[in-house]
Amino acid sequence: MGADRNAEGMRAQQAVFVGPHQLLRLLGAGGMGEVYLARSPGLRLLAVKVIRAEYAEDSQFQRRFQQEVDAARRVTGFHTPPVVDAEPRGRRPWMATSYLPAPDLGEVVLRFGTLGEAGVRALGAALAEALAAIHAAGVVHRDLKPGNVLIARDGPRVIDFGISRAFDAAHLTRTGMVCGTPGYVAPERIVADSATTGAADVFSLGCLLVYALTGRTPFGGDEPAQVNRRVVYEEPDLSGVPATLLPLVASCLAKDPARRPTATVVLGALAPADPAALLSPGLLADLDLRERQAEADLGAPQADPPALPVRTWQSLSRRGLFGLGAGLGAGVAAAVGVPLLLTRRARPAGGGAAVGKDVDAWGAEAAGSGTPPAAPAPLWSTPIKGLTILHQLSLLGATPVWWSQGQGAVGFDGSTGRQVWSRQDVQFYQVQNDLIYGTSAGFSNLVWLNAGGESHQGPLTVPAEQRTQAVMSLRVFGADSRTVVLARQTSLTGGGLVAGTELSTGAVLWQQEITQNMAVASARDSERMLGGSGSSMGLVADGRCYYEDSGVIHAVDLRTGASHWQVTGLTPGSTGIPTRLLRTGELLLLISGIAVAALDPATGQQRWAAPAVPQMVFGCALGVGRLLLSGAQGTAYCLDVTTGKGLWHTTVGATTGAGAGVDYQAPSAGDGFFGVPLRDGSSGVAVLDAADGAIRWVAKAPSDEGRWTTAANGGTLYCGSATTLRAFRAGGA
Repeated sequence: MGADRNAEGMRAQQAVFVGPHQLLRLLGAGGMGEVYLARSPGLRLLAVKVIRAEYAEDSQFQRRFQQEVDAARRVTGFHTPPVVDAEPRGRRPWMATSYLPAPDLGEVVLRFGTLGEAGVRALGAALAEALAAIHAAGVVHRDLKPGNVLIARDGPRVIDFGISRAFDAAHLTRTGMVCGTPGYVAPERIVADSATTGAADVFSLGCLLVYALTGRTPFGGDEPAQVNRRVVYEEPDLSGVPATLLPLVASCLAKDPARRPTATVVLGALAPADPAALLSPGLLADLDLRERQAEADLGAPQADPPALPVRTWQSLSRRGLFGLGAGLGAGVAAAVGVPLLLTRRARPAGGGAAVGKDVDAWGAEAAGSGTPPAAPAPLWSTPIKGLTILHQLSLLGATPVWWSQGQGAVGFDGSTGRQVWSRQDVQFYQVQNDLIYGTSAGFSNLVWLNAGGESHQGPLTVPAEQRTQAVMSLRVFGADSRTVVLARQTSLTGGGLVAGTELSTGAVLWQQEITQNMAVASARDSERMLGGSGSSMGLVADGRCYYEDSGVIHAVDLRTGASHWQVTGLTPGSTGIPTRLLRTGELLLLISGIAVAALDPATGQQRWAAPAVPQMVFGCALGVGRLLLSGAQGTAYCLDVTTGKGLWHTTVGATTGAGAGVDYQAPSAGDGFFGVPLRDGSSGVAVLDAADGAIRWVAKAPSDEGRWTTAANGGTLYCGSATTLRAFRAGGA
């Protein structure tokens, strides 16, 4: 009977459709809207961009968007994914193009390094061909940047054409500001955007070529106003551009649009070029992983399309749509859970009767202590050898990586469990931006490892007398394509530094002294492996570094270290739990001890404070619009990240006895579920339904395996112990 109720509950949780296309997962979000991976009725994968509601309400936007979509449908050419479907005038306008399982140019440069001359020639020829096709259809792209260029196995593709002009129209009406990405916007657009022609895209192409060659834009990366001033009034910095390409790049960046070559002329200057010159071994490994994931997406169980129009995306409320889209910041290209209709289902844990109903500030009935279902058989199981009990399991893209802090790392094929690479020559410390960061054995270089097991190194300047404490307390808060932010201890009494450094040279751009004891914080993280979403003490997003120091939250400029704001009094200072910072949607989340608060990332102003958690919070996981907090005494708490409202809490283990209940290990968020490691006699994991906290099933670990750590990707939950890595089907259709 319980199993029947569980199945009925799963059927009640219908898939979400945009038009006839079933959404599979969120690919990313930005200023215009969210981009989802979707599957068409004919079993084709699509990238569906859903426009934000505030633009959909603008009649001028809808009219321009209709015009641009009609023009974009006429765009032909190999290097532009075709527009296959659209609804420009719905309550939430959307446009669907064919999906390519490929990283964007920004990811490629960050993870695999800048391109050589042959690679840049191939890139430039492909982009020029794409722009020629776009311009021939009467469309101007207006936002050609690294994030809108995908590097596929058979050559680059330009995406997001056919949207920017309509977005510009709506945005200009409201703000009077030029839209686009600073450093890639042509000078005539900054001065008088109404004069925009295809020559503006050629200027952006010149900026992209410089970025691909050097890892930087030709007009610097400071505040947008300063970058725009240099674009209009100063000459570009073309150092590092080969002499053979210098005349062409310089002509693309001419201030006068009439002096720039057309896209067709650029193509003639660069062609013929071999697309294979773009494919480094690391990129090929990354493409292999993405293509396998795409095959799995196509093969996943299908859902029936909605029988009535009320089931379609356009009929959902604006609030409901915001809840579906929340959970990822701009620029993110990660594969996270399938969007679900986040409505609470009134069913108790395990499908049985609720025990000890407890309606409190968390707004839901606490699940009782009935016996939950046992776990299904693993999809696969792989033995692990040679590393310590104190380990962590993380996902780099779709690759499960089993690693030990300060020791080695092993990558596995997520679909089969086969070991695909191993690195024992690097001391790894932290995972950020789908990379594992660490140091070389001699502590002379910062090392970062990608999903394919390929490592890159940059100089790490640490005085010899400080290396012992730095090894104990190294932090990598995050990085973009140019800058990495590190924190380390500088004295045995606990003082330290937060420093922004140039990724390519290791040069220190800025540094701030901190008073927090880095060694103590590192030891606490090592003991508890406090993980999940976000970063302990700090993170990088929006061109800023956010970090905590002794109860004060700082926001500083990523390139200069200049303070944007400081906020104090939001986090308890005596809990012994390092504050975690997470970036989601339009919020910066702070989690410390029993306190959770949300700030405006731009100003530091508090948006909301969550109800106090009765027990100490040891870990967290960020799902689609929901945040899970794993606490002491066997309880997990879930809140709405947009409002801070408590949604439900669930007892997932024993509630008494030393060491009982939820483990210190990090929980994980997957496709409609949370995986919560346990420490209840032996160890194991409980899988909770994200909608209402009901326990789907519990897996108990054999006594000789020690604690489990978890990582989730779509509907799969990976569980790693001291001896074994397993994969379970935990969510999805």
